Amino acid sequence: MAIVDMKGISKRYPGTGRSLALDRIDLSLEPGAVLGLLGPNGAGKTTFIKILAGLLVPDAGAGTILGYDLLRQAAEIRAHVSLVAPTADVGIDNNLTVRQNLAFWAPVYGLYGSAARQRISDLLDRLNLDTKAQAWPMHLSAGQRQRLALARSLLAETPLLFLDEPTNKLDREGTKAVRELIAELNIQRGVTIVLTTHVMEEAEELCTEVAILQQGQIRQHGTTYAVIAALGMVRPVQLAFQGDPKTMRSLDIGDFSGAERVEWNTGEVNELTVWTRDTRGTTADLLAWVMRQGYRLIRIHSARVTLDDVFQEVLEPRRTP
Repeated sequence: MAIVDMKGISKRYPGTGRSLALDRIDLSLEPGAVLGLLGPNGAGKTTFIKILAGLLVPDAGAGTILGYDLLRQAAEIRAHVSLVAPTADVGIDNNLTVRQNLAFWAPVYGLYGSAARQRISDLLDRLNLDTKAQAWPMHLSAGQRQRLALARSLLAETPLLFLDEPTNKLDREGTKAVRELIAELNIQRGVTIVLTTHVMEEAEELCTEVAILQQGQIRQHGTTYAVIAALGMVRPVQLAFQGDPKTMRSLDIGDFSGAERVEWNTGEVNELTVWTRDTRGTTADLLAWVMRQGYRLIRIHSARVTLDDVFQEVLEPRRTP
C-alpha cells in the first residue's frame, strides 16, 4: 500500500483571489522512497508538505497518509510523522542546554531513561553537535540551531519524515552531516522521506524520485533517472585510449545506447566522442567496447544531463524556431 496517496489536492489562501497555492495535485509514494519536491519560491512546496503532515486542510481533494484519512484523521497523521521546517527552531528553549532541549522532548516521543540518553547522544554525534551538548542555544550559529531542530524531530523515529529545506543555513560540514544522516535513515532504517530543496545536486544525491512544482501544479514526476532521461538532451561522452584505431572506422551508433552520432580523432592517443541522449547507457557500452577491443583506457568523461537541466527546462522550455 502506498504510504502517501493523494488525489486532486487543491489549496487557496484567503486574499489571493483566484490564484491557487495548489491546483489538483495527485501524488502516490511507496514506502522507502525519497521524494524531492523541487520548484521556485511560491510554487507550493511548503504548502503541500504541511498538508501531507496534517497541519493544513486542503480545500479540495482527498487521500491517505500512512493509511490515515487526510481529512478525518489529521491528528493521527501528525502523531506518526516528523517535520523539520526552516522555522523549526521556534521550539528551542534558550534556558536549556542543547542536550537538555532534547531530553525535554524525548518523553513527548515516548523515549525514557537509558534509551533516551543513547538516542540523544547518537543524534548529537551524527549531526556534529556533540561538542555543543552543554552550550546554550543562543550561542549557537543559525546552522547549528537548524541541526538541533533536526535532532529534535528525529527523536521520534517515525516511518515518514518531511524535510523542508533541511540544509538551509548550514555550512559545508553541517550539510555533509545532514545529507549522510538522511541517506542512513532511508537506506538502513527504511524511513520514507519527502524533502524540498533548491540545491539540485542535493536532490540528485539523495532522491529516488522527484516532483517539480510550478504555480501549484506538478509539472513532472518520476524516478530521478527517468525524469532526467525524459528530457532527451544530447550530451557528449568522450573516450581516450591507446591501441590500433582501425575498428573505430566501422563503429555503428547502434552499438551505443541513445547515440546519435560518433566522432573520432586518431593519433598516439585516440579520441572518440559519442553524442547521446543516454549518457549512462552509452558510457557503459563504451567501456564494454574498450574491453572487447583490448585497448588501454586513458580517460573517459561524460557531460551528463543533470536535474538542474531538467529544472530549467520545465520552468523555461526551449523555444524551437
